[in-house]
Amino acid sequence: MPHILLDYHSQNHIAVITLNRPEVHHAISEEMMTRLEEILDEIEGHPEVRVMILTASGATSFCAGGDLKYFMRLKTRQQARNMSLRMQSILNRFWSGERVVIAAINGQVFGGGCEILTACHFRIASSNARFSFRQAANGVITGWGGGLRLFRILGHRGLHLLLTADNVDARLALQYGFVDTIVEVEALLPAAMALASRIIQNSADAVKIFLDLYRRSHIDTEESLVEFETEAFTDLWVGKDFQKWINEYFNKKK
Repeated sequence: MPHILLDYHSQNHIAVITLNRPEVHHAISEEMMTRLEEILDEIEGHPEVRVMILTASGATSFCAGGDLKYFMRLKTRQQARNMSLRMQSILNRFWSGERVVIAAINGQVFGGGCEILTACHFRIASSNARFSFRQAANGVITGWGGGLRLFRILGHRGLHLLLTADNVDARLALQYGFVDTIVEVEALLPAAMALASRIIQNSADAVKIFLDLYRRSHIDTEESLVEFETEAFTDLWVGKDFQKWINEYFNKKK
């Protein structure tokens, strides 16, 4: 029986998507991107689904970002750019879609995993959750659109997190405003389901309009900023610092 990279089920207007690669801390591979696209296609074909919950299996990790074995295959600027734009497209479907997206964060989150969280409308964290935007420490920047979204969520505090690559616990993330609520691990999914259930009790049209209004309040019309983030990311991808870091990482594994 093939390994299920992502589990997906829906019931009572709520869809639950579960990342399921615990052996690599649910890192995002090319295959997972394909499966995410397939799941989003399916959900978008079911208008009765009004809320999506994104979580991961286990109680240790939510997402460690991109799969490094997959990243090692991306040798050229164009390959890195294509991957960047593909994940941006996936996350834009979370952020800009018609459904409320709730992240149920069941452990540590690094790099691109934190970028995924910026595309969710609510973030509920387990008490053992930890967060680090590791990109600058690894010689690259945010490649999945998370830098701009983080600035819109946290403002100047977001710049601090990106420039320092600090490891932030759930309590501090709550203080910063990056997460909305902290619960114990065993209460995480029930808390997300409870929030989803409260949302779907209200008018579907009103919820959609509020979502759109909220997103519009965050929009910076300077499209060049998005282009700048993408171009800078792909330049740094083939730059010496990131290539040095990823090669050192794999040399340690030998």
